[in-house]
Amino acid sequence: MVISGPLSTIKERAELRVSSLTRDYSNKERKIINKAINGPGDVEKIVARCGTDTVQRGSMQTLKPGKWLNDEIIHQFFQLLLIRDQQLCMKHPTTRHRTYFGKSFFITKILNEYHPDKDGQYEYKNVASWSKNVPGEDIFNLDKIILPINMGNMHWIVAVIFMRKKRIEIFDSFGSDGIRYLHTLFRYIQDEHQDKKRTALPDINGWKLIPTQKKTPRQRNGTC
Repeated sequence: MVISGPLSTIKERAELRVSSLTRDYSNKERKIINKAINGPGDVEKIVARCGTDTVQRGSMQTLKPGKWLNDEIIHQFFQLLLIRDQQLCMKHPTTRHRTYFGKSFFITKILNEYHPDKDGQYEYKNVASWSKNVPGEDIFNLDKIILPINMGNMHWIVAVIFMRKKRIEIFDSFGSDGIRYLHTLFRYIQDEHQDKKRTALPDINGWKLIPTQKKTPRQRNGTC
């Protein structure tokens, strides 16, 4: 869904779209959530599970006001989005194409982040087998790829690769342009096509790399 128009209209349409995909919690659900976030107990105890992804009590506590979200929370949320996308595509097989929601490890691996000797160096081979995890095992049949990115272990942003529209966009609530990640992901797409299709990425000049825009919502604090 592409939202365009005046900022107020964009916000209203976005809020309407979000409200159509969410619902209020029941009292029983609220009690479970409150116990998981605020209740006593071992911080390493698993309190939520979705597929192979799990969330410990300590991670749930990062949902409290003033806390920094960790990767378990981000990955669990993305896993739920992946399941919902699968269900929607099964319901509308002729009008929807699959979206893949990745993990933050992708950027960490492809850029050798925190490696003592190669920190920041691009290496496709580190993620060459990653596409086996996407629906159909072919990223070029997807609609979108959505990737969370942790900047300096302090701040979360998201990158979206619109495969069918040939566009890569960064969304950062602090307003950074994300140019480094845009070029990294575009290089990955080219290397992936060459590796899996044995040919160069077609229409390479037709792709657009879009940094964080002025209309991207901003956060007013350093935590949420």
